Amino acid sequence: MSIRHLVVDLGGVLFRFDHAHRLKRLAAAFSLSPDQVDELLWSSGFSGDCDRGRYASAAQVRTAIAAATGFDGDDERLDTEWCSAFHPDQAVLDELRRHRGSLTLTVFTNNGPLEEEALPRLHPGAFDGFGHLLFSHRLRHRKPEPAAFAAATDRLGAAAHEVVFIDDSPANVDAARAFGWTAFHFRGPETVTQALHP
Repeated sequence: MSIRHLVVDLGGVLFRFDHAHRLKRLAAAFSLSPDQVDELLWSSGFSGDCDRGRYASAAQVRTAIAAATGFDGDDERLDTEWCSAFHPDQAVLDELRRHRGSLTLTVFTNNGPLEEEALPRLHPGAFDGFGHLLFSHRLRHRKPEPAAFAAATDRLGAAAHEVVFIDDSPANVDAARAFGWTAFHFRGPETVTQALHP
């Protein structure tokens, strides 16, 4: 079978992901405790709503965050602190670049419009060479929902057997396999090579 698309998760694969670090940064910006920030913006379901497309733009997300937390700073600081959980993994980027041109590279992530707008601006080099950036808020479904994989496959214009997928979540890997994608649990940069040369 011909593989045409290499699809990777963002947080936990393409980027190292540190939610606790983000909570501390946001807590300092909001003059709240990390636990309060987590309750207001994650445990409350707000972040999940962002991922599912409840908010149509990054501006709407910023307004909602300010209303929930009392933040009165500028957009640049909010974007920086909100995205501070994400740090590009250079070893993974280097491995992916080896396959640029031979495959269509795609990011498939559970994230909302603020991340979609801010991360490419904050880390422009990390997204070079990617043909598609599939953010869940545009698909209206999150991994591991089967509908998310159906929507992603449709956006790629691919058949399921043409897709190789790498994610750090076992649940997402299992869901991708159930949909018909070839999927691998991310263990490190070497997973990219293993996925394409099993």
